Amino acid sequence: MNSPLNSFIQSPTITPAFEKAFSLVVSKAITAGFSNVITAISGGDSYVVATPNQTFKLVADNNDEQQFSATIVDSDNHQIASLVVLHTKGQDSITFSGASSFEWAYKPEDYPTCSDSYVAWLLIALSLEFTIEDAALIARSAQHVSCETWPNHIKFFPQLTARHHQVVTRKSTRCYGLYPVLDNLELVDEVSKSDVNILQLRIKDKSNDAVSEDIRRAIQIGRERGVDVVINDYWELALEHGASCIHLGQEDLAKLADSRLLSSETGLGISTHGYYEIINALQYKPSYLALGHIFPTTTKEMPSSPQGLIKLNLYQALITSIGEQRGDILPSVAIGGIDLERAPLVIQSGVTSVAVVRAVTQAHDKHEVVKKFQQLFEQKHQFEEATHVV
Repeated sequence: MNSPLNSFIQSPTITPAFEKAFSLVVSKAITAGFSNVITAISGGDSYVVATPNQTFKLVADNNDEQQFSATIVDSDNHQIASLVVLHTKGQDSITFSGASSFEWAYKPEDYPTCSDSYVAWLLIALSLEFTIEDAALIARSAQHVSCETWPNHIKFFPQLTARHHQVVTRKSTRCYGLYPVLDNLELVDEVSKSDVNILQLRIKDKSNDAVSEDIRRAIQIGRERGVDVVINDYWELALEHGASCIHLGQEDLAKLADSRLLSSETGLGISTHGYYEIINALQYKPSYLALGHIFPTTTKEMPSSPQGLIKLNLYQALITSIGEQRGDILPSVAIGGIDLERAPLVIQSGVTSVAVVRAVTQAHDKHEVVKKFQQLFEQKHQFEEATHVV
């Protein structure tokens, strides 16, 4: 297998031990399904990961069995972040330039770290265009994996340093089957007459006064028709009008300190885009997690590239393990560029729900489209029953 065009990984030292560790990580990435794995490593004056979309240079300040620390810069030599991995003290941290910092803790005896293995995993994960924080989490959790091809269980992942501790148990939400995302009350009224368990009202960039009545009516319609109507973003109004569930993005979570939403039993769905955000969301006791965007989409401006099916499968495996660990199912919804043609492969990943926008809103017969999506979930359910898959 050839490395992707214009992509390469460079290391300042290439010892036999590091080459062996690198080759092992490459094989695990290929087994996990990645076809764009960089399979060779070249020498240079520092660690460099270059892909068609991004280039990272890691200037290592320390790299031994005690600690790995590095400054991460972009192709223009602008500092992006600093990474400190304390192998023997059980603490990792990433600090982004002029922005946020992330920390996670682990038991050193549970995560015996080989420096060569850690760096190899970090470089490969960055080359597969995982975010810096995700690459660092993958590299850390992979130290606890033996036979598995990829770290895919929550037990392998370190604990993030929680920001909020007083969060009550939330109401469950029927995040199963099709999950239409709608931008006005008229569509909520129409689609809620179809066979849906859940839908979302997502109104953007309007004042509270302009949307308050629509939110109240949407919640009322949901109650009357037995549909969970999720309110996107306007959580204060959603609480005021008695919504059963609210949906927030990661950028909204940081603003919730000491807010009454943390002490509310109202259901909460949270958008995630990778390992770090999935694990970060757990401290808010979410009713479901959204994964996306899976495919290119024009309905919303996205800051990241589409995840694709391989990463979706990996993230869903982690979410499944979270449910197993706590003895129930943590619902998940895939979103982004999903239509009837793509939906079967998405559903096959194990997500409990699929969110769509245009596939429903632009359909001539919305009720028929809803029916076809729900049939896909029913077919999967029937297959699992017939083959005794749980």
